Amino acid sequence: MSRERVIVEIEDLEQALKLEETVKTGYCDPIAENLLVWIAVEEDLASSYGKLTEKYSQQETKDAMRELHNESKRNITKLHEILNSVEELGQARNRRRELIANLINSE
Repeated sequence: MSRERVIVEIEDLEQALKLEETVKTGYCDPIAENLLVWIAVEEDLASSYGKLTEKYSQQETKDAMRELHNESKRNITKLHEILNSVEELGQARNRRRELIANLINSE
């Protein structure tokens, strides 16, 4: 299956460097920032559901709040894993930018 190109064909090192920087600032960094906010939201949800567990006396409601709390905790773990992967991608982007910049400087 073919698709249209998303970026132009790279024709020189300066253009390659600019595209690598754009990927870092346009994708890696914002995704990491959004994941951090999402993790904070899940932490707040987990805390709230934990407190709600104590507020209700009906066992069915307590069990539901406990399950919501636990699910948010699992989400936090998964989001941290995704964040670690995105950070690794950002580090790879930095290495690529450095390599290209060194090539430009050595010309």
